[in-house]
Amino acid sequence: MTKLNKAQQRAVRIDIQAYNLGNHGAAARGLSALHRSALKRAQKDEILKLALAYSLVTHPDFIICD
Repeated sequence: MTKLNKAQQRAVRIDIQAYNLGNHGAAARGLSALHRSALKRAQKDEILKLALAYSLVTHPDFIICD
């Protein structure tokens, strides 16, 4: 998570915590919102890698417009 700013890192931690508690929908929505709002390509790639690592890209709540 070196390419993410502090606010994005905090949001990712919250989303991963939601995932670990079993709320996969909230994690998918949070990460997809972060992906859509990221300004830099490197940040988008980093967030997408996290979503892939947690298998959230196939979740119906993970919506990105690229």
